[in-house]
Amino acid sequence: MTTSKKEFILCHCFENVSNMKENENIFSPEEEHFDTSWYIGLKREEEKVCAYLHVKEKSEEYSIKTEYKIIIVSANGRNMSEKLESSFNSLENVGYGSEFISWEEMLKDYLIDGKLTVEANVKILKMTGIKRKKLRNFDESMKEFSDVVLVAGEKKFYVSKLFLASHSSYFKSLLLGNFEESKKSEIELKDIDSEDFQCFLEVLHGEDAINDDTVVGIVRLADMYDAPTAHRRCEQFLMEKSEKSLKEKLELAAKYKMRCVKNKCLSEVKTVADIKSVLPGNLEEMDHSLLASILQKAMTHLV
Repeated sequence: MTTSKKEFILCHCFENVSNMKENENIFSPEEEHFDTSWYIGLKREEEKVCAYLHVKEKSEEYSIKTEYKIIIVSANGRNMSEKLESSFNSLENVGYGSEFISWEEMLKDYLIDGKLTVEANVKILKMTGIKRKKLRNFDESMKEFSDVVLVAGEKKFYVSKLFLASHSSYFKSLLLGNFEESKKSEIELKDIDSEDFQCFLEVLHGEDAINDDTVVGIVRLADMYDAPTAHRRCEQFLMEKSEKSLKEKLELAAKYKMRCVKNKCLSEVKTVADIKSVLPGNLEEMDHSLLASILQKAMTHLV
């Protein structure tokens, strides 16, 4: 099944690292992603620096399978990183750590004004036992108000043909056009994640369902189904409320043709450091028009 990626980035600048004692732990603030609280732990152990990914303990049973990259940012631009895999659950809420570097090397090459910057790029591979709170129901309780059932990821959504058709040219053709599906009472939507579709429908019905965790899945469906209202609300969120990095916003803007987001992000790229932060490791992966705009920005700093 094709789904939107469940990915996020944690980044924290740890202070007073040079004063850490042997076996001492310090932690970043917690951040909420996909209805779970995450944070980074740093430990001095046997004259080495160890970094860990943590999940805040939960009372209910759950399981989260992840792969992630821990990065320690250096003063000279040569970052140290290591890719890891961990499964978090009700019995184990600490991911495998990485003994990156020696204590002396950290003090010499990675400490900047007494501070150490650590980043965790996290990808969730599978989650069980953790459910997002629904803002609106589309289950069988809505049957009397619906005239078609859409099935996404084996989950049934009871919806109105006319309502969906008014918001999406795709559904207008599918449900009211000459397609065979228009005569069916139940239609399967192939390769669609049920959680993404739930959020998409909530947005169409006016709910405040867009956040940094759901926006990628919603805008992907808005683009796929040609739903301008949902697309516009995602664009507005990315411009006004999102805490995603400039790099992430620019990637979404290029992929889903959000010109206003692109222009706003480019206006915030003002220094050489900003330019470096938005460039991917492999420039061939970047949208060519976006790359051209960034390189044009770079030229102004070289003149």
